[in-house]
Amino acid sequence: MAIIEYSLNTTPPSIPSYVIHGGYFQNPDNYKLIGTGEEGSFPDSLTTFTLEELQARQRAIHAKYPMRNAIRENDDDFSVDEVNAAVKTWFDAI
Repeated sequence: MAIIEYSLNTTPPSIPSYVIHGGYFQNPDNYKLIGTGEEGSFPDSLTTFTLEELQARQRAIHAKYPMRNAIRENDDDFSVDEVNAAVKTWFDAI
């Protein structure tokens, strides 16, 4: 299983067939999403990530578009540690 960055199919908007678990951690600048795919089943042109690389991607996005915790009463932005923890939780669940 690989962590991949992908774009939705355009007509109609849908998750590509090679994505197993998709729709996570969208980048608002280019609308690319994170998901998983079986090695060899997705295009070689896609970017793949280790956990650490995915956390770095999310920290960079967070610097521009802060992740927020809507569950907490004060609705504060996530700290960098919380961003890393959220990505790790997702990674551990896949």
